[in-house]
Amino acid sequence: MKKYIKENWKFFIFMILMCIIGGYFTTIYSINSLDQKIIDDAIKQAGSKEVVIIVSILQIALYAVILGAIGLVLSNKMGLWKKIEKNKNAIIGVIIISIIGGLLLSLFDRYVFGSFSDPILHSYDSKPSLEYIIASLTYGAVFEEILLRLFFMSLLSWIISKIFYRKENKTPTKVFIIANVISALLFALLHIPATIQTFGYIDGLLLFRCLLMNGLFGLSFGWLYRKYGIGYSMLAHFGCHLISKLIWILYI
Repeated sequence: MKKYIKENWKFFIFMILMCIIGGYFTTIYSINSLDQKIIDDAIKQAGSKEVVIIVSILQIALYAVILGAIGLVLSNKMGLWKKIEKNKNAIIGVIIISIIGGLLLSLFDRYVFGSFSDPILHSYDSKPSLEYIIASLTYGAVFEEILLRLFFMSLLSWIISKIFYRKENKTPTKVFIIANVISALLFALLHIPATIQTFGYIDGLLLFRCLLMNGLFGLSFGWLYRKYGIGYSMLAHFGCHLISKLIWILYI
């Protein structure tokens, strides 16, 4: 593990810094958007608002370090780790996924899903807060990719290959495809609490919206991770959020 971290220390430092920034703004956004009673109880238990923020940041950073380190080792073992280098096809993939994802997260969500649901429609009445934007660009684009792609998808690929393809000289492509599908499903399911936090409840349409959109994003990011490495999956995740927020601010 020390070998892999030493060889990729710049990425590791970047990962930790982004998770610290993401942890801070995610916590601030949660404090401002969650039910006040929940926040008051958390502050009462911790002693102060500042302690809640610090504990949250440390928790996210610790998860990033542990899961990132394990993911780094497993991705190298599975041939999923790729140095972040200029790649024309990868850049084209990132641009396409970012644009399509940005449109889905903004215009499609507002005018298609919003036409069937007043809560979705009215969720666009006000512009996104600064802490929400920064949290999505850091916590979302970096920490979620560490958790779901670098760690979980690599781990799942390793487990499947060890159980079913131990005697194979090379891991079959279908192992990575299966791992990507399962990781994308988990990625979608993990966004259900955020949906409930945003709307205060969840119904069939909101659940379908959550699973469909996040599932598609998860598959796309996983494909980039498998083909071109974690750096490009993070970049596409970042691009989806950036484009969607710009459209929301400027055109919705």
